[in-house]
Amino acid sequence: MNPTLRHKILVADDDTRGLHFLKGLLSSEGYELSCACDGKEALTLAEESVPDAILLDVMMPGMDGFEVCRRLRAHPVLNQVPIILLTALDDRESKLEGLEAGADDFLTKPFDATELLVRLRTITRLNRFHRLAEERARFEQIVAFSPDGIVLVEPDGRILLANREFARMASTPSEADCVGQNVYDWLIGDGNRLLEESIALALRSQRSRGCELLVSGNPDHDPIPVELTASTIPWEGRQILQLVLHDVQERKRLEGQVMRYQRIELLGEMAGSIVHDMNNVLGAINGNMILLDMNQDLGPEAKERIGTIQQSIQRGSGILRQLLAFTRGSDGEFNPVDLGEIAEEVFNLVQPMMKYQYKLEKEIAEGVLPIEADSNQLHQVLMNLCVNARDAMADGGTLRVSVFEKQLQAGEAALLSPEARPGRYSCVSVCDTGTGMTPEVRARIFAPFFTTKPPGKGTGLGLATVLRLVGRHRCFITVDSEVGKGTCFVCHFPVSE
Repeated sequence: MNPTLRHKILVADDDTRGLHFLKGLLSSEGYELSCACDGKEALTLAEESVPDAILLDVMMPGMDGFEVCRRLRAHPVLNQVPIILLTALDDRESKLEGLEAGADDFLTKPFDATELLVRLRTITRLNRFHRLAEERARFEQIVAFSPDGIVLVEPDGRILLANREFARMASTPSEADCVGQNVYDWLIGDGNRLLEESIALALRSQRSRGCELLVSGNPDHDPIPVELTASTIPWEGRQILQLVLHDVQERKRLEGQVMRYQRIELLGEMAGSIVHDMNNVLGAINGNMILLDMNQDLGPEAKERIGTIQQSIQRGSGILRQLLAFTRGSDGEFNPVDLGEIAEEVFNLVQPMMKYQYKLEKEIAEGVLPIEADSNQLHQVLMNLCVNARDAMADGGTLRVSVFEKQLQAGEAALLSPEARPGRYSCVSVCDTGTGMTPEVRARIFAPFFTTKPPGKGTGLGLATVLRLVGRHRCFITVDSEVGKGTCFVCHFPVSE
């Protein structure tokens, strides 16, 4: 008998000669034995170490074999252990009672040793197979519902079993479609090399260290970052590998947020000195540009270049003010403000920034009630929205600024925004006919440092600043955008009491 498959047999018999005979017979065949002299001891030994089969004498003092059999079948752990009753009784009633008590087989004393060994070998093998099948079913159920991707593979990467989470990562219709494929086919970049190293380490030490790699089952979607660990497990008489792939997309996103917040905190500490120093530099440049512009000997082309430089200085100074306001988070000074007047001022400031391909429109309703606001911050909100609208119309278009009043009912407020409350609002809208936004972009536009502009063309702070300032004014902002049809931002300010 294979020593790795030694079966445990419990023998219960009050006849010492019979017990000695069975002990010698079964030990010579390689079985692992435990022996009991009565029914009570047999139950105790079975609970201490679950046997693969029980040889149970019927006629024992105190508790006979039939009662032991019934108690074994009522036991939550021992109820599946095969039982062979050994009896000197050969009548039909005794056998029926034994079968009703839960026995699997009968042997009548005196029995043939060869027959006993054949029956015992058959019943233990069947029981071991049954238990292995149950364990495998439980294992596969655990694997199937695991939140991590799990695949069982041969050392060459051929998949034997995959769960639904891995099928999702691999963009396959079902787990069954992964079986027979090679796991290496879904790895990109350094994934193949990292998996090879993990498998080699697992084969040497049973478990590998975790490593990060990318899984891609759909070329139209971004690859999924996962943390992979490999370990060896027994499977149908041989060693195979279990790969666990933990999706770390959410962790990566949170790590990115922490890094951005740390960056903002650092900028807050540095912003004051940076703005002061840079404004000195820009002031010196601007002063020299003014002196040059006063020179009557300069031609039109030089004058135009000076104007371009001065515009760039103003833009740089505006970015510095925006960065300082964003990182310092000053509350500002709130007073009753005419939203129409602020919109007029911003509209006039924006006009010189627009080239011939842009069309500017404004519609400011009369009698719009004032709001409680910081006029400087309100200027910044509208300027940022207007500049953002202009940048969304690279090939030209229409920018429209409107001021109006709006009465929100409870149902309408709930649909517009979680921050909205029923009541009367003074509103300003900035709309463009530009490229518009996809739902994915629209969901991220207020995130700090998020920008769709190429490097060097945007800071990613404009709309984040707008959202921060709007929140301070107990205001809420809505965005309506469609790809190819433009975007419209509407700021709703509660009217001043």
